[in-house]
Amino acid sequence: MNANGDRLAPGVIFDLDGTLADTLDDITDSINEVFWQIEHPAVSRQRIRLLIGESLANLLRQASGINDPDVLADLVGRYRGVYVNRMLNKTRLYPGVEPMLDALVESRVPMCVLSNKAYEYTDPICNALLARWPFVRFRGSRQDDSRKPDPTVALELAKEMQRPPPQVYFVGDSSTDIVTARNAGMVPVAVTWGYRDRDDLESACPAHYVDHPVRLIELLQNHPGAEDTHTQHPLP
Repeated sequence: MNANGDRLAPGVIFDLDGTLADTLDDITDSINEVFWQIEHPAVSRQRIRLLIGESLANLLRQASGINDPDVLADLVGRYRGVYVNRMLNKTRLYPGVEPMLDALVESRVPMCVLSNKAYEYTDPICNALLARWPFVRFRGSRQDDSRKPDPTVALELAKEMQRPPPQVYFVGDSSTDIVTARNAGMVPVAVTWGYRDRDDLESACPAHYVDHPVRLIELLQNHPGAEDTHTQHPLP
């Protein structure tokens, strides 16, 4: 893979939360504002970190310990009203992501974002933080969409990037992302700077781990053209 296009660059699908962007503070602040409204005890940033990746209803259920569906529906509605005004207060790209994206664009790597986060949040966050790079598509979750780890949308994005699934690296910070990649026949890459520790990712057996965005550049530069998605190759 190089900027002269001597061989076709692979494609990359990125997860958003915990992979490209650190959204944890805004999510935690929004949940705790909702809990304050109902006089429920606040929860810690670390507790929310371990729960992100579930659906919003499941996130609020686990964070609150509330199982009543009517109360949970109220919490979801309250959260949506709060988070839409907070989602860019503290959210930032992780250190090293900007030069990584610069290098991938220079190398003509087509890129997409696929998140289980609702599109009404995914689109504004991506447009605010990622608009300077020519992503092929930002895809948040819509009501009728299949959600990760279902591979349907990932495969649609591969077609938009004009890459067969084995030529696509799926990069994320959770076992859900790794399973999505495997279900789609893509190369699963786990980042270790996000919301899951490396130990938590091992059971999903990613093909590669990257501990810093620059390592993803090195990984793609060594792309062989087709990857065995069932073999681990941790970078040194």
